[in-house]
Amino acid sequence: MALVIYEDDIDPSHGQRKSLAMDPDLADQWTGLAPVRDYAAMAMARLAEIVKDDDHPETFRYMLGMTEGWEDVKAAKVAERLAAATDER
Repeated sequence: MALVIYEDDIDPSHGQRKSLAMDPDLADQWTGLAPVRDYAAMAMARLAEIVKDDDHPETFRYMLGMTEGWEDVKAAKVAERLAAATDER
């Protein structure tokens, strides 16, 4: 029941609490961050582009996954970034 009460106050268009989002006293307090790219969503958009001319393209479902060895690639990029930050000091 608590989850239902909590989720009822969340606006699905932006994920913020309605009680805060519609409070005129807070109108000047809202700010936004620079948009971030969702790379999984980008992969889905590219897959959708492939089938856009097929019959009923809305019926396709897309399987997403990471390439083999992604953990090593991620670790190497993090290490490189940390090394560069250390060199800047």
